[in-house]
Amino acid sequence: MTEKSDIYDTVIIGGGPAGATAAHDLAESGRRVVLLDRAGRIKPCGGAIPPRAIRDFAIPDHMIVAKIKAARMVSPSDVEVDMPIDGGYVGMVDREFFDEWLRSRAAEAGAERRTGLFKRYERDESGVNTVHYDERAADGTMREASVRTRALIGADGAVSAVARQFLPGDDRVPYVFAYHEIIRAPQQSPTVKYDSQRCDVYYQGTVSPDFYGWVFPHGDTVSVGTGSMMKGFSLRDSVGELRKAAGLDEVETIRK
Repeated sequence: MTEKSDIYDTVIIGGGPAGATAAHDLAESGRRVVLLDRAGRIKPCGGAIPPRAIRDFAIPDHMIVAKIKAARMVSPSDVEVDMPIDGGYVGMVDREFFDEWLRSRAAEAGAERRTGLFKRYERDESGVNTVHYDERAADGTMREASVRTRALIGADGAVSAVARQFLPGDDRVPYVFAYHEIIRAPQQSPTVKYDSQRCDVYYQGTVSPDFYGWVFPHGDTVSVGTGSMMKGFSLRDSVGELRKAAGLDEVETIRK
């Protein structure tokens, strides 16, 4: 391989929905792309995708685990307001499988997948970047590696290592901490405030002082979560209280 051909068009750090979609679109347009992802970690997320995004990003129906027809907003004073979904429904996805499908789709389009942890990058006088990372081998061990690229996309989340190096002061940008639990979908009963075709959103200070809590159906499972920018606020305790309020505290917990 020549020196020139050894330079990729784009290296993307982070294989979540944004990074994997960017890798797919660039590879499909003929660019040489590397998609570097840590290890496909599952992050707290309700997994809701509106119909327009489902169409725009060509998400197949088999990835949709539930179709939500309504949303319930719960106010600080416990007033409940049900609203129909514009466009017919919101599609729910399971991030554990959805993210991997996106990464696989990017690879099928020609993106080169690598598993590793971004460390730093350097830019030479010609504008070419050298991205240094710790690469995970098949046996789980890590080794130092690097790749050269004309462009670098940091899609590695709110606490972005790429942004921290590239943008002075990025570590002071506010962001939301989030936590969720995946539970077994309950049977309908008078004590359970749950509908398999409805998303419930709680705007209550006990659930979150500055964000919201959610109860989102995922077919056989349910995502119950919340978030906050306030350090010290117990997200785990908040989700526990939210589950009690929704009558879901006795339902089997699958994953925290």
